Amino acid sequence: MKAPVAKHEKVSSSSSAVFVLCLLGVFISVVPLGALRLYGLYLEHRISDVTARIAVLNEQNSELSERYSSLLSPSRIYNYARAELGMVTASEIETIKLNEKIDGSFVASAGGPGVPGKPGFFARFFTGVANAKN
Repeated sequence: MKAPVAKHEKVSSSSSAVFVLCLLGVFISVVPLGALRLYGLYLEHRISDVTARIAVLNEQNSELSERYSSLLSPSRIYNYARAELGMVTASEIETIKLNEKIDGSFVASAGGPGVPGKPGFFARFFTGVANAKN
């Protein structure tokens, strides 16, 4: 007759099932964490790409702003108007005098050079009387 096997030496299938369930639980927990880590790396890559594009666009913006400022400088506009458009400084300047009428409108009359309010003979054909109401 054989001696009975001690309780602590018995191999039961319930302990191996618990081990498999724990291993399966750990695996199920690790897979989503790995997926989240990969997604986080993907987002970091996209953020760095967008940041680099923003830096390039900011540099282009500052260059264009500097060019815009240089194109709008008064000396550049004056030189361009003189050289490219053939504009010269006005030598004959006429003044316009506003005379108020009774009904509240204003009448403008062009003055010739040196004689304000009296246009020359030929200028009378081309310049009339302009009026504007308040």
